[in-house]
Amino acid sequence: MGLKNYAAAVLAGAALVATLKATAAPPASAPPAPATVLADTRKALQVNYTDRDGAVSRKDVDGALGHYAPEFVGVGLAGKAHDLKEERADFVKTFTTLNPRTSDIKTTIDKLTLAKAKTEAAATVSRHGVLLIVDPQTKLNNVLVLDGTYQDTWAKRAGAWRLTREQTISLKATMNGQPL
Repeated sequence: MGLKNYAAAVLAGAALVATLKATAAPPASAPPAPATVLADTRKALQVNYTDRDGAVSRKDVDGALGHYAPEFVGVGLAGKAHDLKEERADFVKTFTTLNPRTSDIKTTIDKLTLAKAKTEAAATVSRHGVLLIVDPQTKLNNVLVLDGTYQDTWAKRAGAWRLTREQTISLKATMNGQPL
């Protein structure tokens, strides 16, 4: 093959490749990169935590439990487990007994890992809450500050993340600056 024929073949091949690239559709079923999946999961879970924090601030039990799975299990510092029904009762008791006038709660994801084909997530979270509580006897304001670390397990079902387990790792509480 002469140089002229070789150059013509190269140009024709380059034109064919350019045409194929321009008309080829991107792969429809290509899975997202692992970093993207982790970032998307973090974003979705942070929305769930923010929803929960806002609902607790509004004393909205149904909203606070809106992202919980029916088989939810909570585990306290002492290792005692409770189910969703008991979690609901705890929220109701807190809202009626303490009756916080205002509350500001923020949950932050510190660490996140994915498992089971990216349909299960483990999140270590920090939660900071400040509640203004009025003493029913003295009518004085009290500031309750709660700082906790939790290990949460989430399961993705029908496109939505549901909290299946929450274990309290640490919890520090103060009232008007004094440890409880």
